[in-house]
Amino acid sequence: MIEITTLSELTIDGKLSLGAGASSKDLFDFYGDDLKSWFHAQRAGRDAIMVGAATVRADDPELTVRYCDGPNPLRVVPTSMGRLPLDSRLLNDAHATLVAVSRACPQATIDALSAKPNVEVVRCGARQADLNELMAILHARGVRSLIVEGGSRLLHSLFEADLVSQIIIKHIPVISGALDAPTYLQAGDDASTLSLSRWRLDDMFVKSGVGVSIYRPLAEAAAA
Repeated sequence: MIEITTLSELTIDGKLSLGAGASSKDLFDFYGDDLKSWFHAQRAGRDAIMVGAATVRADDPELTVRYCDGPNPLRVVPTSMGRLPLDSRLLNDAHATLVAVSRACPQATIDALSAKPNVEVVRCGARQADLNELMAILHARGVRSLIVEGGSRLLHSLFEADLVSQIIIKHIPVISGALDAPTYLQAGDDASTLSLSRWRLDDMFVKSGVGVSIYRPLAEAAAA
């Protein structure tokens, strides 16, 4: 089993960014050095890190460890049809990256992605990248911990599949005010309503004026 931790920034009004299509990197302006080093230590302490294709397109992230000492995790991007910009940094910097596509993804797209340095493409799922199948692939390769910094649709899919072991939220002290900015969970047209789940606050602290809260499932926390 892989322990999956979601790590997200949320504004006071519950937004993941300052507007529709805006980069979540805009929220990093509110980070101090101690929060940056703590944040990157979370990456260094996991075997793999995952974002969705929309985050790659909007933010062009590196997903590497830069503000503390530690190894870079394997980067994982589920994208059903392989729609990633071929000039993305994570496809061209030669750090280990795994792209998970569906079996409906065109072979030409797979070939173009596979030609990038240290990028591997795996198929999982018929028409959509199947997260449960992807976790089985990662587990077979030795991944035991995964941190997810993806957007609202990837987060929704993970909760829908009941795959999340821990939630970390950085509470950015600003109000976005943008009605069309993405919220924490935002389902696609084919997603189902999530069942009620209960979580227990495990820890809460402040770094650089930003509150950080950590949650685990209530039943798991009670048994610990």
